[in-house]
Amino acid sequence: MSQPPSRLSSGELLDILALSENATAIYTTQDIIIQSANTAMLNFWGKGKDIIGKPLMEAVPALKGQQFVEMLKRVWDTGITIEGIDTPAKLEIDGELRTSYFDFLYRAILNPDGSTRCILHTATDVTDRFMSQQRVAEMNKQVADINKELFDANQQLTASNRNLAESQDTLMVLNNNLTESETQLQFAIDAASLGTWDLDPKTNKFSGNDRLKSWFGLKPEEQIELSKATDVIAEYDRLNVLTAIQKALQFSSGGVYDVEYTIINPLTQQPRIVKAKGKALFNIDNEVIRFSGTLQDITEERHAREELTQTNQRLAFALDAGKLGSYEHDLQSGAMICTGQFKANFGWPADKPFNFPDLIELVVPEYRKNLDKQIKNAVLHNASYTAEYEITWPDGSRHWINMAGKPQYNDQDKDTRIIGITYDITEGKTNEQRKDDFISIASHELKTPITTLKSSLQLLNRMKDDPSPKMLPKLIEQSNRSMDKISSLIEDLLNVSRMNEGQLHLNKSTFTISELLNHCCNHIRVAGKHDLIFQGDAELQVFADEHRIDQVIINLVNNAVKYAPNSREICLIVAKDGNMAKISVKDNGPGIDPEKLPHLFDRYYRADYSGIQYSGLGLGLYICSEIVRKHHGQIGAESGVGKGSTFWFTLPL
Repeated sequence: MSQPPSRLSSGELLDILALSENATAIYTTQDIIIQSANTAMLNFWGKGKDIIGKPLMEAVPALKGQQFVEMLKRVWDTGITIEGIDTPAKLEIDGELRTSYFDFLYRAILNPDGSTRCILHTATDVTDRFMSQQRVAEMNKQVADINKELFDANQQLTASNRNLAESQDTLMVLNNNLTESETQLQFAIDAASLGTWDLDPKTNKFSGNDRLKSWFGLKPEEQIELSKATDVIAEYDRLNVLTAIQKALQFSSGGVYDVEYTIINPLTQQPRIVKAKGKALFNIDNEVIRFSGTLQDITEERHAREELTQTNQRLAFALDAGKLGSYEHDLQSGAMICTGQFKANFGWPADKPFNFPDLIELVVPEYRKNLDKQIKNAVLHNASYTAEYEITWPDGSRHWINMAGKPQYNDQDKDTRIIGITYDITEGKTNEQRKDDFISIASHELKTPITTLKSSLQLLNRMKDDPSPKMLPKLIEQSNRSMDKISSLIEDLLNVSRMNEGQLHLNKSTFTISELLNHCCNHIRVAGKHDLIFQGDAELQVFADEHRIDQVIINLVNNAVKYAPNSREICLIVAKDGNMAKISVKDNGPGIDPEKLPHLFDRYYRADYSGIQYSGLGLGLYICSEIVRKHHGQIGAESGVGKGSTFWFTLPL
């Protein structure tokens, strides 16, 4: 009795699969471990047998980002079979990533309990088949396209034959129209005073109508070489014109010719600015066959354009010099076109759009109604308007604006926009307010010593017959103080008046600054409340008006005493600074807010120190600055709250 055939072992089965010409692989576990892969499969992957036992993703990295590993995991989890036809796969072969096409099958081999034991993967490279199918499909498409083109061509041929008969009838009409068009064209050329020209590219001969020839100084029947015609062009324009001609004669340029230049008539030497426009025509071989066009005299237009440019430049310069901002306001949309200075007048960034609603938002509310009323009245009566109003900049600071404008109307007499200018009048308003304050303060400052003097004189008048030895000296001293105060105030006013009228004269001489400092402030030393300490170069000399410089130093020292009463030491510093002498008065008082420093030398400006308002007209430092400026020097102050103050000025050596 024969023995039943023995069953093949797993190893024998794998060896047999390895001999199969079809690419085959077996995977185990959910991680898709390569349990077996025959030579054909390894060749597909471009790998060797060393990858057996590794996860497929690790063994074949080129599969990352492709769909295959996810398919295998789904087969493992569900036990389903997945089949693919003409499926593209990117695999690395000999170091190069290539795309091939495969028919493949992922089949789950199940355990008795229905769980997945392994996955059998078979694959066939069908790249050649796929590409052949693609080529066949493309050829079929091309054949269909050719058939369609043939059909369309037949249709067109039929239509062309039908139209040919109609065209012959139309041709005669067109010829008649062409003759009429040429007549109209000649009329237009004459009406526009145009010169016409024509260049034969083969002979390089240049010809034109009578008008053009007269401009070029040519005889009516004359036809000349192009080079002779271009000799008439001004030398500074000639190269540009020749370049434009050469470019137009190239097919790639489209044959367009458009250039402006000056010609000088060789007979009259009269310059004439012209605008040339033309077109080059080309044959089917892209060879130029004709080049013709027109010439227009734009001399007056160019001069007018240049004059307009100069006028606009002068206007722009005037606007900039006067810090005038110009604007154009669209009354329908509220949009505004405005200059950088206009935006600067409103504290607005130059690179940020600025429209009328933005402007109104910056106007202080109490002025908005009046501004709106003035604009509406101007539009209603076609009149100019001028308005002054206060605005709040985006940074919170207050400013004054003077705004003027005039409505503009379209052809239908409809108001469309307003154009105008603005000017920042903050400084003028501030000076006006300071002047008003000054008048009030001056009245008060003069009234106080005059009242005191009047009282003293009344008392003296009462006791003239029986003077009191005890009261008399006090009343006289009080009267003298009042007179000194009045004289000082009047002297300040006279000095300002002289400066405004340019009548502040200097009597210059050479003197040593330290000697002036030693005797100019004796009244401070006698009072004994402050020590004047000299520091610096005791030998330094200047050429200046000693009396006026004495006046400046006394004013600065008096201010230090007045505004820094608790500063025992006041330093008088002299130093050489290049070709200038620098004199400084330094105290250790409460100091000045840095924001107020730029205004200290303004006329009528009165700063409070540490919240205290002191008496005075606000003219002292202004007078000092004018005296120093008259000497071609500079004056300034350095301070900070709680840091004391240093007032300095320079004089030429």
